[in-house]
Amino acid sequence: MNQPLEVINNTRKILGSVKQILKHQAEIAILKGENFNIFSILKMESRENDTHSAFLGELLSPNGSHNFGATFLKLFLKQIGNEILDANNAKVILEYSVGANDHVNMTGGRVDIFIKDTSGTTICIENKIYASDQPNQLKRYYNHNKIKNKVYYLTLNGDDASEDSKNDLKIDIDYTCLSYHTNIIKWLEACCKEVTDQPIIRESIKQYIILLKKLTNQLSDAKMEKEIKELITANYTAATTISSTIRAVELEFASIFLNDVKQELEKLLNNKVIYNWKIDVSEDLNQSWTGIYIFNDNWPKEIHIKLEGVPKIPWNNSIFGIKAQKSAYDRTKINQALNHIELLENNFKETFHWPYYKNILNFSSIDERAKLFKDSTRNELVKSLSLAIKDLCLVCEKPLSELK
Repeated sequence: MNQPLEVINNTRKILGSVKQILKHQAEIAILKGENFNIFSILKMESRENDTHSAFLGELLSPNGSHNFGATFLKLFLKQIGNEILDANNAKVILEYSVGANDHVNMTGGRVDIFIKDTSGTTICIENKIYASDQPNQLKRYYNHNKIKNKVYYLTLNGDDASEDSKNDLKIDIDYTCLSYHTNIIKWLEACCKEVTDQPIIRESIKQYIILLKKLTNQLSDAKMEKEIKELITANYTAATTISSTIRAVELEFASIFLNDVKQELEKLLNNKVIYNWKIDVSEDLNQSWTGIYIFNDNWPKEIHIKLEGVPKIPWNNSIFGIKAQKSAYDRTKINQALNHIELLENNFKETFHWPYYKNILNFSSIDERAKLFKDSTRNELVKSLSLAIKDLCLVCEKPLSELK
């Protein structure tokens, strides 16, 4: 058999076998009751502070309601290789203020998870599930208590911080990246071993582990994960071919999706009497912070509406909203023009670059990303996203036009 044909046949074998394994995994999840996950039921999966920082912080705190003292914090410090902080004399604070944001001196901000001991040693953990980085964020935390402070950047898969956040900091020297995929799950599994006789704590941690495995695209069944690894080992060339092609396919269909959204938006907005909208889609979605740009001829040139990947739409969360950098346009004028709009009171947040933004897509999830490849589910996404952006465009059209 020639090599290309062998690779194709082995590729089919892998895909067929993995499909069966995933089907079996779904059946086992039902039998185990894993689909009943309190975090998912309450739609708390992507809430960085209210869910993830809160849960981690409670476990890490020596004064937490778990009543295990510093046990979990010691396991965490061991997992991340921190031998400096004294867990027995530590305090954990969520959303800890290290001063007002100062982008000149690179100081200030609110740290998601802040740990300090009585000797003045501190840990700053920036927790990123889907939110975008803020300007100089890691740099500002690094400059807090600089001599006795350690900065960690926690993401689902251990991604690096953006250049905008880290500034001139060097990874593994000035700060350390952590992942839910490995570091946090391993730590939680170690915590479970300490609470085998505490069913409520044990099962709560297990539910959270199941959630994290879902968010990081891992099988919850170790035996099936081993089967897939064996399949890849036995068919490595074919598996590598699949792996190298997947990203190209995801990019292609993400581009199709965004261009469909553009066409739908053009129809929705061009129903208006005045045709002053211009919609652009980024050509290379493999570049960070790309997406859809919506301009209005009657708005100040510094203001536009955007759908943006955090940092890349095909594989990450996306946000949309009104973009106008603070240094480029008077933020007070924008807020005054839009403060009466009810739509913008619904979960919209503010950053240096965005007067108003909110989460809207989550293609970091395989299940969500899979919707791109089926016409019916992709069309549903196109319609819902287009309507959300259209509504934002229309409520902002007149107030922002008055700023010009």
